[in-house]
Amino acid sequence: MKSTLGILSFILTTTIFSYSQSNDWKFVKKIDGISIYHRKVGNGNLKDVKIETTFDSNLSTIVEALLDVPSFNKWIYKVEYSKTLRIIGPNQVEYHNRINMPWPAVDRDIVAINKISQNAVTKEVISEDVCNWKGLPLDKNFVRIKDFYAKWTLNVVNGGVKGTYIFHSDPGGDLPAAMVNLFIDEGPLNSIKGLKKMIALDKYKTRNSHGIVN
Repeated sequence: MKSTLGILSFILTTTIFSYSQSNDWKFVKKIDGISIYHRKVGNGNLKDVKIETTFDSNLSTIVEALLDVPSFNKWIYKVEYSKTLRIIGPNQVEYHNRINMPWPAVDRDIVAINKISQNAVTKEVISEDVCNWKGLPLDKNFVRIKDFYAKWTLNVVNGGVKGTYIFHSDPGGDLPAAMVNLFIDEGPLNSIKGLKKMIALDKYKTRNSHGIVN
């Protein structure tokens, strides 16, 4: 168990470091209180996404939604199936998603580890998702996503919670630029809108099962 946790800590640390080296974000647009930024990745069509928004909520409610793996298909863009593979710790889980791709592209799947932590002094919450593509055997009916990282930074502000979301993913395979950009442009935006609807549900508002300080 110690060696497994050590490997996971190394993956998280190196991933955070690699995605913190470049800050050349370019503002794209603002829709419904959601500000969207892009930055170029390599020489291809891929772009990282950063989203800034404010939630009319508290920290624990958002965390409840972020860790409700079986409900991912209700708000995460194009996710049609999601399952918890294992609980690593109180606020750390490994999960498996299947993603519905537009025809004629082959559907994707992803295995990732989510870890949520909170600063005891500032109350800032960090939620990170790191790809762990070897977590399940490959399925011939899906293209396994092998390059994925997402991070939420949540801070209490007057009237709610300010959220900053960074998203990086290479869907893999041979996809036209228009389809890649659909998931870059529309995917995160629609997921944030979906999350805002989810946190209005009583089942999240009335629980704090992860010990988050609001």
